[in-house]
Amino acid sequence: MCTSSCRKSPVAAATVAALLLLYLIPLSALAEQNLGEQFRLVGRFVQPSPSTAIFAWPGSTIEIEFTGTSLEVFFQDTGRNSMVVEVDGVTSRLDLSKEKTEYRVVAEATHGKHLVRLIRRTEALFGPTVFTGATTDGVFSSPPKRTRRLFLIGDSISAGYGIEGKTSSCKFSADTENQYLTYGAVAAREFDADAITAAVSGKGLVRNYGGDTKNTMPEIYLRGSPAHPGNLPFPRSDVIVVHLGTNDFANGGRPPDFVERYIAFLAELRENDPDAMIYAAIGPMLAGADLEAATRAAKNAVEARLASKDTKVAFIRFENIAGQAVLGCDWHPSIASHEHMASILSARIEADLKWDRRQ
Repeated sequence: MCTSSCRKSPVAAATVAALLLLYLIPLSALAEQNLGEQFRLVGRFVQPSPSTAIFAWPGSTIEIEFTGTSLEVFFQDTGRNSMVVEVDGVTSRLDLSKEKTEYRVVAEATHGKHLVRLIRRTEALFGPTVFTGATTDGVFSSPPKRTRRLFLIGDSISAGYGIEGKTSSCKFSADTENQYLTYGAVAAREFDADAITAAVSGKGLVRNYGGDTKNTMPEIYLRGSPAHPGNLPFPRSDVIVVHLGTNDFANGGRPPDFVERYIAFLAELRENDPDAMIYAAIGPMLAGADLEAATRAAKNAVEARLASKDTKVAFIRFENIAGQAVLGCDWHPSIASHEHMASILSARIEADLKWDRRQ
């Protein structure tokens, strides 16, 4: 599901059929609500029917506005995913079950208008989630639309891998992953903007972690689900952040065609979105020679685009917090690190786009 600013480009029928078969959706149990009209779906959703929405990308968001005291939502899941539930700005965590489908997310609230946002914390490898509707003791209304949008294309950093880990020694798990706390999501909230995140752990621009070159991010970033071919329309955005290169250059990797491929990817993004400000970002996980090589390569790609008269492209280097070792699982950025990264990105957006921050 895309907002009205997306180009019209349907997902292949075969892809939808494959998704339905793979996810074992009991069609007879689906609610009769038109989810795309009654609620607000922000991100990459596949809708095989008006009353069901499948999502797998981290940060996929469902916004529901209602007047009443209670709200129930209906999900089908693998039992490995979790959501951030934001009710009138107050957040909590919802762990989805494989068996359970109905979740009361608002109970005995003060009667009145409430805005609920349900944001997927986890990335696609933990399986898809299917949204089939919501009920309330009151009435639904249309959630307010935002006029600003960030599109973030990245790897494990942008997905929130290990962000809630206490030390660098903990390993990857769904429990410590949380896209809602990542630099991109934090920066988006700074400006009251939507955030669409296309991020998969281990992915690179030319080569993935470990060296394989299949299904890199430029090949999959527009898919309805990362593992299943079939693109959705390009999401027109004000800001596009390409945060790739960590896996390409990790452990001495030096893809010889990285700059050439990066230039081509930036050109593709520009063709799809003529007006967006595009940032090519590196850091903060690489160090030493790997960091310097990745930085030079990304800068070279940006400089080539500037030389071609594309004036709305720039390089960002996400530095670590000076003097602090703030690390999540497997040496990934922690909550504090992501907040620092968000401050760097927000400062650039504020300077380049002249956006005012939320009060």
